[in-house]
Amino acid sequence: MIENSQAISELMRGAINNKAVYGISYSLIAADQSEYHYLGFQGKNQDAIALEANMQYDLASLTKVVGTTTRILQLLSEGKLDLEDPVGKFINGVDKPKITIKQLLLHRSGLRADIKNVWDFSREALIKAVKEMPQLCPADTKTIYSDLNFILLGWVIQKIDGDLSKSLEEHIFQPIGMTNTSYNPRADRKIFVPTEKQIKRGGIIRGEVHDEKSHLLDGVSGHAGLFSTLTDLTRFAQMYLHKGYYNDQQILPEAVFPILENSVTSGRTLGWRCWMTPAGQSLWHTGFTGTSIALNLVNQSAFVCLTNRVYPTRENRRWLSYRLMAIALFYGHPESI
Repeated sequence: MIENSQAISELMRGAINNKAVYGISYSLIAADQSEYHYLGFQGKNQDAIALEANMQYDLASLTKVVGTTTRILQLLSEGKLDLEDPVGKFINGVDKPKITIKQLLLHRSGLRADIKNVWDFSREALIKAVKEMPQLCPADTKTIYSDLNFILLGWVIQKIDGDLSKSLEEHIFQPIGMTNTSYNPRADRKIFVPTEKQIKRGGIIRGEVHDEKSHLLDGVSGHAGLFSTLTDLTRFAQMYLHKGYYNDQQILPEAVFPILENSVTSGRTLGWRCWMTPAGQSLWHTGFTGTSIALNLVNQSAFVCLTNRVYPTRENRRWLSYRLMAIALFYGHPESI
């Protein structure tokens, strides 16, 4: 069905055999059909639970594209904001209020990548630090991938819609039928694939957001915090492959896609990374916990891959090279690595 699907399968099994991760859930998606694979286990010892459909993963930075970017694109099409709108139009107290929505989406704001020693902050102190963070360089002079950009974008959505979590639920997840996608999910603990062991948080994190900044922000943020399943993310990918439609419902207007193609800067478009050519039509993104989505809008195919690569510790970085090889195989460019 998908080019290199057998090679991807062998690579995934090799990653588990070489202890890069304990388990992998992935799907390969064509225009009108999908294949699902659940390999290995959630973890070891008491976490040696075989992976199954509808187990929930912490998406980490996939939140940026699944939730925040998609809603921002909707708001653009609805005329409720413009790419050139300054962030200060929506958020008070920002140190650089003239940074635009487009610069935030492209990671061209000049803001630093992250905030150091987050655990030293209270919720209020973190919010203040994000708003007052000085630029490392003028906007549009350098691409710096930054969580701060998408924390701000989440606050923009909140300003317009009133509540970030409810906004994404109403405008994206419900229409697509993503019934197991949300912030702060509540369900049987065994369906949550655990992430990292952190002494400060009482051991293995399961069913609570892994990202420290999102955790301080009550689990709801534009940069991280969403949980989802392979089934739900496959539906999300199908929506993009069908030019914004899912089950005859229009989630994204078709006019959004030329905007994505025409906004490519330094290997990125609005919210997404671009994989080589065609620019703006080969979209991908990853998450710190080991997650990834890759979309080929030209041949209407997609690859969703979910792991808990930080279990039991982020010090194991072996999955990162496997993930990149798998995405390269999906796009048919393994020689690019």
